[in-house]
Parts: sequence; C-alpha cells; structure tokens
Amino acid sequence: MLEHYRSLGIASFSVNVNVREGGDACVQRVEEVVRAFGTAIASVTTGAWLHGSNQVIYSRVRAVHPDDWFVLADCDELQVWPGEIASLIAWCERRGYDHVEGCFVDRLAPDGGFPDYRFGVPLGEQYPLGAYLSYPLGGANPCKVVAAKGSVELGPGQHFANGGSACPAADIFVPVHHFKWTGGIVERLRRRAASRARARDPYWDESARIVAHCDANGGGIDLADPRFLTAPCEPAYAYWDAVKRECAGFAESRRRRVARGNLRVWSS
Repeated sequence: MLEHYRSLGIASFSVNVNVREGGDACVQRVEEVVRAFGTAIASVTTGAWLHGSNQVIYSRVRAVHPDDWFVLADCDELQVWPGEIASLIAWCERRGYDHVEGCFVDRLAPDGGFPDYRFGVPLGEQYPLGAYLSYPLGGANPCKVVAAKGSVELGPGQHFANGGSACPAADIFVPVHHFKWTGGIVERLRRRAASRARARDPYWDESARIVAHCDANGGGIDLADPRFLTAPCEPAYAYWDAVKRECAGFAESRRRRVARGNLRVWSS
C-alpha cells in the first residue's frame, strides 16, 4: 500500500494504526514495515473500530496542517488517479476546490471466494475482478473523499465532506480499488456486526447483510448477481462509468439535501 502511493508521487506519509487491545503484535509488525519504508507510525489508538473511529484519527492528524492537501486511504484502498496527483491537486487549488471524491471498485478473486493474500504475488493477479458491492450488497455508502485540504471536515469513514467545495465528478472522480475481500473477511464482518450492535453503532447491519449473503452462497459472493456489475479489471473495469455515475449522483444528492437542511451533516 505504501509503495503504491509512493509510486503516485506521494512523498510524505502519516501512518495511523488502530488495534483492538493494547500490546497487539500487529503494531510491532507495522512499525517494522514503515521503518523499512523510511517513515514511522504517527499514532496508535486502541479499541473497537466503530464508524467514527477514523474520522477522529484523520481529523487530529490533518488539523496540524489545515492548508495542506492530504490523500486519504485505508490500508486496503489503492486509488487509481487519472493523472499525476500533484498536478491534479494544483488544478483543483487554482479553481477553489478543496476536496476530491471517488468511490469503491471492490476487488474479488476469480470464483468470488475469499482466498488468503499471497505475499509477493501482485494483488491484481490474485483479485482480478472488479465489482460494485458496498451499496447493492451491504447498503453501505460506496463514496470516498480521496483527497482534501486539512481544514475540510470529513464525515465518518471519509465517505463525505461536511461542507467545502468538491471538485466536480465530471472533472475528477477517482476509483478506489478496495482489497477488503480476502481470507477471513466473513468472520471479521461477523465479529464487527456483533461488536457494533453491542455498541449501538447504527451501521452494524451493513456488515450483517454481507455476512448473510455469503452464508447463503457457500461462503462467497454470487458473481452472477446482476446488481454487482462484476467484470475483469484488466485492461479496464468495464462498468466504471456506470458505477461512477451512480456514486457521483449519491454524493451530489447528499450535498443538496444538506444545503436544504434536510439532512444532518454527520449522517451517512
């Protein structure tokens, strides 16, 4: 993930880690990886990953540099920009835009199952299919703010910005290749649904819907379901235009509802 973003021209990194419990060996492993990469862990937080967790982390980090631009990505998200990032952000800056949006392209194995990741084998070879899962399957918000100035207030999960001026989707809208669908995902989502339900997090049912689908389909995704728009991602994801059109519509509709006062700004 770090190498991917460095290849896109990113030079400064802020790595923030969340673990369920203190003393998690994961932190040491991440520390080894980022040190070898030439950077360091910026923060470690402990506790269940609820819907607003990364909102707090990102806000804390970005507030230190409110006039800088940040490319925002979870560790399973590889953005594919339509050009050199610095040039595109400079273009946005000249036009008064302060954030850029995009949406998920969910990456799947050829059979719709969830094989373990094999180190050293390109991710695209292991998970060659693109699909539109987050909204049709989980009822989750598939939109992402992929880059924003530090002063822009983000909603939970970076799925939207609370105000600011978005770059129009017709100009820049970034596919976020989402490598979430790997070995153990069903059990992780099963635990997440239970944890969020106990915490009264209103988004627990998104994970529960995905688990129910997988349980009913042999532990994987039904690739024949036409809602999921499944297709190879090489040389290009055939349904990107359709997914972009729908997700950009979601984002614009939400902005209009907020402007009219019909939607509270923290809501997804």
